[in-house]
Amino acid sequence: MSPTAPAHAPRLASIEAARALAALAVVLMHATHLMRVPQFSGHVALGGMFDFGYVGVDFFFVLSGFIITYVHHAELGRGAGRWPGYLWKRFVRVFPIYWLVLAMTAGPSIAARWLAGRTPVSELGAQDIPGTLLLWIGGHEPAYVGVAWSLQYEVLFYLSFCVLLLHLRGGLALYGLWAVLVVAQAFGALPGALPLKLGDPHCLQFLMGVATGLLARRAALPLVRRQWGLVGAAFVGAVLYERLGAQGAHAFGGRVALGLASALMLATLVAMEQRRPVRVPAVLAQLGAASYSLYLAHCLLINIVLALLAKTGLYRALPEFVIFAVAVAAAVTGGWLIGRCVELPVVAWLRRRTASPRLARPAATA
Repeated sequence: MSPTAPAHAPRLASIEAARALAALAVVLMHATHLMRVPQFSGHVALGGMFDFGYVGVDFFFVLSGFIITYVHHAELGRGAGRWPGYLWKRFVRVFPIYWLVLAMTAGPSIAARWLAGRTPVSELGAQDIPGTLLLWIGGHEPAYVGVAWSLQYEVLFYLSFCVLLLHLRGGLALYGLWAVLVVAQAFGALPGALPLKLGDPHCLQFLMGVATGLLARRAALPLVRRQWGLVGAAFVGAVLYERLGAQGAHAFGGRVALGLASALMLATLVAMEQRRPVRVPAVLAQLGAASYSLYLAHCLLINIVLALLAKTGLYRALPEFVIFAVAVAAAVTGGWLIGRCVELPVVAWLRRRTASPRLARPAATA
């Protein structure tokens, strides 16, 4: 099937808006849970009404596969000389801002230990360094930045995508085998677990995103009347099944349901964009562009706000919902500022520094 879309990947505003909403869902959930420590509320705030917010991460895994395939579609099978540039783009997108947030999170703890005459990084063992600094998924989970466990999967996904760049059919065959092995492990058909967490359902979500990206770049996706209502119902049903199903939360079946619903939502957005550009509120588009910074920094920012409110005595004086709203507003604003003023300029600068300069045309001579 030959591509029907142009070689370059147009920017999809609706996808940016969806990315923003997924990040907001995670922020809302963490804001209520960070208030449960004894020095704050001592319980999950607002009765845990945003406990479903982790589904935003499931959406991100599907979105990751979709975006990387959609953007790099023209390079599939032609990456013999392009994969170094591809890996550099992925590196500058993930690591510089992650290291900044890591420093912002770990810095105060390390400084406090040093000033107290204790070992600055006693809580960080040698076995934690690969996962914390390099986001390597083969060892321990990252320290300090709680959400960084998901970035370990992202790095794994980005590395695996090189096989599609080097050989399209071979890469698709390996991805198909990977999906089969994930399902086989879930049903206990393998003698043991796959290494590097390759059998985790999140990997299947990523592969669903890759399949959606391929379809979006190679075909005109269908769009029927009231499709959005059906998609919304499917996503709500997937969330309810994942939360309340017989398998329990975070089980294989629920992850598959969330992955399929997320893929269906992305396909519907692309189908709309293929017919005419979708206009979304500017604030959602801008927040979507900075969603990575928001995702990385929101726990740190929420903790800072809650600590300040507790220090000044306002935490006990204000209603719980007001405290929650202030913490969420500060996290969203701070994450947006970090993305707008730090992350995006740094990424653009690094990419310009490594871009191949255009060769000047020789002047015409008689």
